[in-house]
Amino acid sequence: MKASSVQQAFKSLTSRIHPQLPLSERESQRLLNALTSSFRTQLEQPHHHHQDDPSALTTSASVSPSTSTPQPLSSSTATDRHLASILTNPLLTKPVHQQLKAKSKHPVALFEDHVAAGRANLPSARLCLEAFRNSLSVLFPAQIKDQINRYAAGTRVLRWLWTSGQTHSLSFALDARFCNQLAFFLIHEGKEAALWELIDTPIAASSNLSLKENSRRKGLLLSSIVKTCLSAPDESLESALSAFFRALEASHSSHASISHAGVYLTQALPKLNYSSESDVLLYNRFVEAIPRWNKKHPDRAIYRIANLALHHPTTPSADPALDFIRELRPLASHPFLSPSTAFQRSTVFAFFFDTVKLLQKQSRFDDVLWVMEFMQQKFPGEFVPVNQPLSTASAPSQAPEFSTTSSHSSLPDWKVPEFG
Repeated sequence: MKASSVQQAFKSLTSRIHPQLPLSERESQRLLNALTSSFRTQLEQPHHHHQDDPSALTTSASVSPSTSTPQPLSSSTATDRHLASILTNPLLTKPVHQQLKAKSKHPVALFEDHVAAGRANLPSARLCLEAFRNSLSVLFPAQIKDQINRYAAGTRVLRWLWTSGQTHSLSFALDARFCNQLAFFLIHEGKEAALWELIDTPIAASSNLSLKENSRRKGLLLSSIVKTCLSAPDESLESALSAFFRALEASHSSHASISHAGVYLTQALPKLNYSSESDVLLYNRFVEAIPRWNKKHPDRAIYRIANLALHHPTTPSADPALDFIRELRPLASHPFLSPSTAFQRSTVFAFFFDTVKLLQKQSRFDDVLWVMEFMQQKFPGEFVPVNQPLSTASAPSQAPEFSTTSSHSSLPDWKVPEFG
């Protein structure tokens, strides 16, 4: 894929100033001046197109040979120019080495060394970002903010991605760990707009990616934004769900697939603490939106709604879960009843036990016994009373009988399988 004109100009400029060596302050300032002048000229051109003059809308056939009509910007070019305006920052032209007093190399300085030597790649960038983030864990919040702003690690890495042409294909999004680190630093550096530029920009005509693959990569980037918003030190449910709803409202074939972010939120929301009414309203809004991004898999929507109802922060309910189980009961087979991995089994069994736990808490003992009986029938080798030998668990004749008239005060104990 060819680099954009802005990228080529950037490479041309940098190649004249010793690209394999750290820049001196004078060289850094020359590069900054050249970049700023070049990008400002290109960024201002679209705003001088005589927008109120009807003659500006004439076709090329009616224009004299001595004049040239400015052409509308393609989406990829507009994105390049916006990223250029974000990445022409005086801080970025000063090598990290000059900001350090310690003899040991800072992770961001190591990354700059790799870029200067032409050895930078996603694994090395990821390791440097992870090392820098780990170093922040022992600092106070004010110190963390100072360090993030001082070294601008996310912006430096994004500039490398951009100049190497990786932002057009979003290939970096396939490395989840790298993508998560990049999103963390860019958001905390106040550069979230750059991430949204990449998500919102339609597919370039020269891209070899299918609509589905492009949408998937954008979805992985969106998921990283959502994860960052829910991570320390500034976790914000409002920011995470605002990002999700923004993508949901803009969802179309060339936009981000929201399934990755949606699944992550479905798993994360039950584990959060809700201290305000506004957070509860956001929780409810997310639940209501589930059918919109699960249109191709309505069963998954029903399960996810039921699971979130079990963990509602103020009014938990087991009724949607019971409805879901009733739909499963007469089926001979269903993907939910045939988990094939340890993670899937853990997810399925957690759903059943959370249902039982809530029903028992609400003194709905008949429903508790009904669900436990269903679990025994569908998973006879996994769930057995503690007084029943495991070797006979699968024998139908050994299955325990439950009666709705049983003593509610002495519900049977269950041996729960351990999964990773």
